[in-house]
Amino acid sequence: MVKASVIWLNFNSMGFIDIVLRSLESFLNLDFDDYELIVVDNASTDGSFERIRRFVEEHRPSGVRVKVIRNERNLGYAGGMNVGWEARDPDSKYVAFANNDLIPTQESLTKLIEHMEGDEKVGAVSGLIYYGDGKTIYAAGWAVDDMLTSISVCGGHGLSDCLTADKMHFVTYADGSYMVIRVNAIRAAGFDGKPFIDETFLYADDALLGIRLWNFGYSSYYVPIKAGIHYASLTTKGTGFIKYYPIRLSL
Repeated sequence: MVKASVIWLNFNSMGFIDIVLRSLESFLNLDFDDYELIVVDNASTDGSFERIRRFVEEHRPSGVRVKVIRNERNLGYAGGMNVGWEARDPDSKYVAFANNDLIPTQESLTKLIEHMEGDEKVGAVSGLIYYGDGKTIYAAGWAVDDMLTSISVCGGHGLSDCLTADKMHFVTYADGSYMVIRVNAIRAAGFDGKPFIDETFLYADDALLGIRLWNFGYSSYYVPIKAGIHYASLTTKGTGFIKYYPIRLSL
């Protein structure tokens, strides 16, 4: 039986806690036979961690193993996900990384992993992700051009305008808001055995991972299944740092 770990990251989310709890409930009820959910909180100070922990205690299905971790300081996406990575079940073959503003479809984890089974060189995958309206595409995978600019495949378009949405295709990197990676690929190609570089903190982490996987002979794919809805950048847009971190990484 294939085992998987899902790492779900939170930081100061009381301003959109309704979406956060919908996300958490959906990840607690995935249609997958053997998985664990690792909830990582980046030292939230707004009460969201306590609300999330209580929600998990009250709504955790009996068949889902849950680990709750609270970091002593905000480690960003990269550092927070790396903490979850270190806490994963050692028998997990796959690890999914998910944002707290991403609401997955129930069958998404099963279908994403099905497309990875049988080909050890598939390092990472993500599916079709919509914006919160459920109609506009957030991403059908991501590409990077010669200037290292990230381009969302079909981002901002409707499904009828995305000619590649129904086809599995190569991408430079899978979408970090909800992607699945192969544990053995990270063991072979990761950054000191971790999927992300701690110092990136926020943004570009998924792109750097995808490029690293390619350099070590692993492929990243877009899988033509509806993976979920992403209420993008809810954590960062109220902080004033939504433009700061991408600019910092480019310097």
